[in-house]
Amino acid sequence: MRQTVSASPHITSNNSTRKIMTDVLIALVPCIVCATVFYGYHVIINLVTCLIFCFVTELLYSLIKSKNRNKDGVKSSSVKDLSFAVTAVILALNLPSVMTVSAWNITAYNAKGGVAFSFDTVVLCALGSIVSIALVKMLFGGIGKNFANPACTGRIFLFIAFGGAGAFATVSSLFESGATTGATWLGTRDLVTGNDLLNMFLGNTGTAAVGETCVIAVLVGYVYLSARKVIDARYPLITVGSVMFFAMLFDVVPSGHKGTAFFYDMLAHALSGGVMFGAVFMATDYSTSPNTFVGNAIFSIGVGLITALIRAFGSFPEGFSFALLIMNLTVPLIDKYIAPKPFGYVKPIKEKKEKKEKKRKQPIAETAAVKEAGNE
Repeated sequence: MRQTVSASPHITSNNSTRKIMTDVLIALVPCIVCATVFYGYHVIINLVTCLIFCFVTELLYSLIKSKNRNKDGVKSSSVKDLSFAVTAVILALNLPSVMTVSAWNITAYNAKGGVAFSFDTVVLCALGSIVSIALVKMLFGGIGKNFANPACTGRIFLFIAFGGAGAFATVSSLFESGATTGATWLGTRDLVTGNDLLNMFLGNTGTAAVGETCVIAVLVGYVYLSARKVIDARYPLITVGSVMFFAMLFDVVPSGHKGTAFFYDMLAHALSGGVMFGAVFMATDYSTSPNTFVGNAIFSIGVGLITALIRAFGSFPEGFSFALLIMNLTVPLIDKYIAPKPFGYVKPIKEKKEKKEKKRKQPIAETAAVKEAGNE
């Protein structure tokens, strides 16, 4: 057996995939609680559905691939690292609390006219879970080898396949006054007030993804993950800041708003449409983001730029999920040209200079040798 040992220094860490995934799940708890408070028990149904189908899909895929279908096969399955659970929770929080497909519309209503149970929602959660795990994660080799964020890709698949059928209609908060299923601020771009920003911050507003509801809950998760050093605290800030900057250039400035309205519009772009949630829990995914600080900065700025471009000129009002997926595809290219320097690395420029210097000195040395031989 041949072993290759890299140059020192060697860094050791007590972190494992399971510990990291556990920390992410803990950080997601405030978002789950707030989503349930604002949108009701449907959030729990979606969450449980996604957890079950993500677990079963990954377990079956692992067993089929390993051809070991006994207890040892189950024990060696990748489900033990809990990455399936993170995908399931993020996917569930990236969906509306209730989704109905016009072609099916298998929905039970209560006496007040509200949705008691939606079979459509369960089917879509299951389908999104299967696509996220089987096609995006496991088909490419499992955790660490997937080309894109599984939950993000699963959401985009459902949005493209069923968004036109009304599945991603905006669902209002249970505490929102005059609750309707109308468009969010990104869909209307009405003049933003201080009260609107407060509602966005607290979560008392309609949305097409329950996890992006309460910014406070997202910030709690951000502080926890940063304190535990699971994520670099700088990357979400760069992403959110980029969204605000490019939204100012492409949307706020052309709108002609000035003064307080100008500043409020920039904040509204950051507080709506899943920017905060995605920047903390999705754009920081290890396997689908670059390996260096410079690479991650470019990645984060790219996400902000594409998000702002889609919001300003595209047909989709939100844009963050599409921006993240596009930048996920650029990660191999970023890592190729912005690679970390190995320990003891010498710049090629210095090597060229040394060769030139050696060539310059060589004729002088040869001439000296000839003279010396002649004298003898």
